[in-house]
Amino acid sequence: MVPVTRHEVTRHEFTSHDPELCKAEIPPHLPRIDFVKQMYRWAASEFEQGGVKSYGKRMVVDCINEGENGDTNGILVRVFDFRDGKEVEIAQLIAQMDDEKVQVWDTIVPTKEGGIEKMNKDGKDKFIDGRFFIISRPLPADESANSALKAMIKRLMLAINAYYSFGSPFAEEF
Repeated sequence: MVPVTRHEVTRHEFTSHDPELCKAEIPPHLPRIDFVKQMYRWAASEFEQGGVKSYGKRMVVDCINEGENGDTNGILVRVFDFRDGKEVEIAQLIAQMDDEKVQVWDTIVPTKEGGIEKMNKDGKDKFIDGRFFIISRPLPADESANSALKAMIKRLMLAINAYYSFGSPFAEEF
């Protein structure tokens, strides 16, 4: 197994050249930092340790957009294959939280009209970073990676659902 080194990867900007393949809305009550860290751990286990066995390709998983305190808001999966006797990177898969600010409330109270009013006890507006966990693939990618990427995205979406349902992407065999 090849040792993993952390790469200095900055925030990946989505462009028309890097199509958004899939996205999942992450409910506001789920802690973003824990979610992304657990998705990174799951991806390292699933793709890095099981890439050759499950997908037929060696893979390396890195955190991206890592802050000074070690928090991250995304992962980068690099996929490798052999060309002319040499191992080369043939594709990347990026999964990260978007930049949207989402307003959150800590109190919901009924109104006299029969509706509800959302508010915070301290009276201040509160926002969290990120509404969607977006999966994209920078282009160009080698055509030989397509079947592996498709299977990877399906597994990643199932892991997101497991986190939402059970609090961990490792929670059940899916």
